Amino acid sequence: MLRKIILVTFLPLFMLTGCASSGRVHDKDYLRAVSISGDERKEITLSFFSEDKESVSVSGEDIDSAIEAAEIVTGKTVFTGYTELIILGDCNCTEVLSYLLNKWKVSPSCLVAYSRNGASLLRDKDAEQLEGAVKEAAEQGKVRNSDIITVLGKLLNDSEAELPELHKSGDITACIVEKKTDS
Repeated sequence: MLRKIILVTFLPLFMLTGCASSGRVHDKDYLRAVSISGDERKEITLSFFSEDKESVSVSGEDIDSAIEAAEIVTGKTVFTGYTELIILGDCNCTEVLSYLLNKWKVSPSCLVAYSRNGASLLRDKDAEQLEGAVKEAAEQGKVRNSDIITVLGKLLNDSEAELPELHKSGDITACIVEKKTDS
């Protein structure tokens, strides 16, 4: 009887103490910024918090398949919960932002910007500097606040939103993106 009590008490504890790699911080790449473009095929460039890691450019039929390709390239799971900057290109902005907020669970304070050259910006410039430039432009009144909640709300309610547009020169201007409708 004592054996059964000990077995029932301690067996679950042994089963719960594993060395599963899924919970380790070093087994993940933490996404800092992402550039997404394309309607038919998603072109995605990812920039990570790690200073020694280069940005990664991948493509896929959809966002999920592109992220799977990035995980194959990096050899690590991509963690999206701390994403600070989303750079949209030519894509269905409403659909992409809804997906990122609901599936990727990006922070509500994640900033959204637009650029025709988002992928090359993330490859050539530091993501932290790009995010800082967007924040500074908003503080100076050059562009409106562009957190994901504000932008997505404007797209859903007004069918358009004003975004900061990032240029290769380093300038930031305002641009209008419109909600795409299915034809």
